[in-house]
Amino acid sequence: MSDRYERLQTSRGARIVIPVLGAVLLVAGLSAPPVLAIPALVVLVLFVGWLALRSPVHGARLDRVRLLVLGVLVALLVGRVAGALDLI
Repeated sequence: MSDRYERLQTSRGARIVIPVLGAVLLVAGLSAPPVLAIPALVVLVLFVGWLALRSPVHGARLDRVRLLVLGVLVALLVGRVAGALDLI
């Protein structure tokens, strides 16, 4: 377990800031121009992936939910990139 992950888990401020920051990144990724949206979604995918990898709780159902969330975020990112490149 990393120190950063443990500090995030024990910090009271992080319990409020992390979901709010995730929501802001998601809204920016869905509604902002591609110049801002794509980096916001990349940061969100990387952060959610890091949290999923570092989580001490593992189980088949929980791992499937994590994979589903990451899959949806990656699909949104691919859609925004394809839309920005006029592939859709």
